[in-house]
Amino acid sequence: MKSNKSAKQSQFGPLQKKTFSSALNRFFEDQCPQLGGSLTRQVIVNHVQTLVEEFFPPHSHLRMGQVMWPAVDENETASYGKSIEKTKLKPVFVDMIAPEDIEAMLKGEKAKKIRQRATVRLFEQAKQQQAVFTGVDVATMMRLSPATISIYVRDWEKQHLNSVPRRGTIHDMGRSVTHKKQICYKIIVEGKSIEQTARETNHSPEAITRYVKDYKRILACLSQGLSPKDTAFVAKVSENLIYEYVSLIEENQLDIRKQRGIYEGVDFDDLPF
Repeated sequence: MKSNKSAKQSQFGPLQKKTFSSALNRFFEDQCPQLGGSLTRQVIVNHVQTLVEEFFPPHSHLRMGQVMWPAVDENETASYGKSIEKTKLKPVFVDMIAPEDIEAMLKGEKAKKIRQRATVRLFEQAKQQQAVFTGVDVATMMRLSPATISIYVRDWEKQHLNSVPRRGTIHDMGRSVTHKKQICYKIIVEGKSIEQTARETNHSPEAITRYVKDYKRILACLSQGLSPKDTAFVAKVSENLIYEYVSLIEENQLDIRKQRGIYEGVDFDDLPF
């Protein structure tokens, strides 16, 4: 005669196997026998289940006005020609509509200002979850054009003298004279560390180091009287980039222009970069 425990196990035990994990394991066993035995299959099943839970969270986890959106992992590295299929993604939860948006509408605030603030909030909320959005991500969520999002971001950065954390800046993709200007000023004039500047401008330390090294190389070449074309050859950068930095040197405050004298009469072989 079966014990009470054994009887309950026989009766209710099968319920434990009526799961997505069990169904997926059986699918791999039947359709993908080359994967190996049960231990190998279980590792894959566990990983798939984790991805499903990340990308399809229970609705109870979402607040009113909140959505889940797949962003690029902040720690991912960007490289030329790297497709999104080969890029590590990370689902994040962001507030499409926040209580302050509704309050602002009730107060009669202009729609453009509300949308701009929401745009910045989406980028910042992704960054808080160790992920980064592109302008296209935010444009799609807000049903606006990428050009409009870019205008919102540039205006915000100009008004607040701070960088909005988006993939182009975090992963150093694309051109951004404004950010180079901010970074070089903080490092060279204000004497801030690379780590502090990285926090204040939402850039990677590697990107900041490269900007400052380029700045110093170009500044040294110009101080020696080299033309932009010759400077591009010596500094090993494009001629277009030379003109960007020439503009930086000329447009920044007098403190930076005084830096020109630092490298006068210095042998290029002695430069520490």
